Amino acid sequence: MSDGTKLSGSYGTWRGKELELDSTRPLRGKLVLIQDGGDSPGPEWTEQHFPNRFARTPVHFRRIVDANEVSDVHSIRATAKLDRVSVELLAEDHEGRLAVQTFGQAAPNFTDKFVEEFGFERYENAFVFGWVPRHALVEITIERTERDK
Repeated sequence: MSDGTKLSGSYGTWRGKELELDSTRPLRGKLVLIQDGGDSPGPEWTEQHFPNRFARTPVHFRRIVDANEVSDVHSIRATAKLDRVSVELLAEDHEGRLAVQTFGQAAPNFTDKFVEEFGFERYENAFVFGWVPRHALVEITIERTERDK
């Protein structure tokens, strides 16, 4: 967020810089570093394009590194309530609105209201997602979980 608060995701420190991770769990001793948007961090990074990603840039850079090169590996889960419905906080835009998605299936009366009031989109019948003004959210909670060694 603009105040420096991290929202839902996985993070770690590589070469003195905190970066997003694809996962906190190494696969075959490797972790995947992520940079969304901007210029390529270097030739060792793979550029990918995802034109329809919600709340993220369409350009995504990845780099696979040895897990032992990454320290302070942790995940953040940012949640809040939107009209009594639990939502996960994913991103903040330049206007200060927050990208959210519901957890699992919320009652249809709530999801219909979110679609109408905030212009949320539906993902099949699983959840709804969209942008909301910060003042619409209450009980914002940020939980940090350290990776087990």
